Amino acid sequence: MHITDNSFTIHDQSNRCSRIKSYQQLTGDNSAELRDHIHMYSRASHRVVYLDLIDVEHVDLYGINEVIHAHFSLQLISKKLILEYRKNSSVDHWVQTTGLDRFIETSITI
Repeated sequence: MHITDNSFTIHDQSNRCSRIKSYQQLTGDNSAELRDHIHMYSRASHRVVYLDLIDVEHVDLYGINEVIHAHFSLQLISKKLILEYRKNSSVDHWVQTTGLDRFIETSITI
């Protein structure tokens, strides 16, 4: 897994946002890297963190648990996680199976 991050501004929002982008896979073997990035942005002034999993081809239960942990960790400090993923992907399968979209805001790329 490779993770990059950056900050950006959305036109109609006053606060800057963060994007954490993961490539290839999100599994138990590499979920600590995602946790480190979430921890870094939990201390930043950004109110919204986009977790971009559009290019993730494989995700397992440990990876999904890390997404849930990130959501609740940010929620505890009044920040929001938005999960971005591709329709008909491995991530989409997990979202449908677990009902993640019922409590985590999502953005789907077709």
